[in-house]
Amino acid sequence: MLNMDFSQTLLLPYDSDRWQASPAAGVWRYPLEREQAESGHVTSLVRFEPGAQFPAHNHPLGEEFWVLEGTFSDENGDYAAGSYVRHPPQSRHSSFSRDGCVIFVKLNQFAAEDTGTLVMTERDGQWVIGEHGYRRLPLHRHEGEVTSVLDFPDGGRFPPCCYRRGLELLVLAGELKEGQRGLAALSWLRFPPGAEPALTAAPGTRLWVRTGHLAPARD
Repeated sequence: MLNMDFSQTLLLPYDSDRWQASPAAGVWRYPLEREQAESGHVTSLVRFEPGAQFPAHNHPLGEEFWVLEGTFSDENGDYAAGSYVRHPPQSRHSSFSRDGCVIFVKLNQFAAEDTGTLVMTERDGQWVIGEHGYRRLPLHRHEGEVTSVLDFPDGGRFPPCCYRRGLELLVLAGELKEGQRGLAALSWLRFPPGAEPALTAAPGTRLWVRTGHLAPARD
């Protein structure tokens, strides 16, 4: 198990030495949280070298990913950088990348009744202007769980309304500060329900954000 105590605050700066080979040649993993080696709850970065393939596999409780670089592909299509994809529970696919890619992926974390398939791109989405000088791209919402991309063109404070039921962040670009500590692109942060971190984004910072998913029970 890795980082599976959701009552803990985690701030993991990106470290290029943490990439690990997967069972498939040319596919590399960067684990962030993991229940078991090849199954269960997993959050990670995954890198495909050009031409690499990962064999067909099941998603008992769903798979979602955000394409960070390049183009990720499967039997259903090609997903360029800035794509957000959700494959529902019990789905199955094989995956590959012709020219190489990096994705942020979460496995086996869907609510049982959250069964929809979703494919959207940053260009397709509708940005919403926030009260604190940022803009937000809604990606997915189910019950109290909300997934978005936040963009801070001029920098600013992360909205404090998002802490109450847990918060998870991946720095997509720029720098996020927690107090005096700076976290650059591909850093990952997780805060338990009730935490009140002091988060400030530098100009040009972009974040993948999930809120409301770490409380012990859903209202």
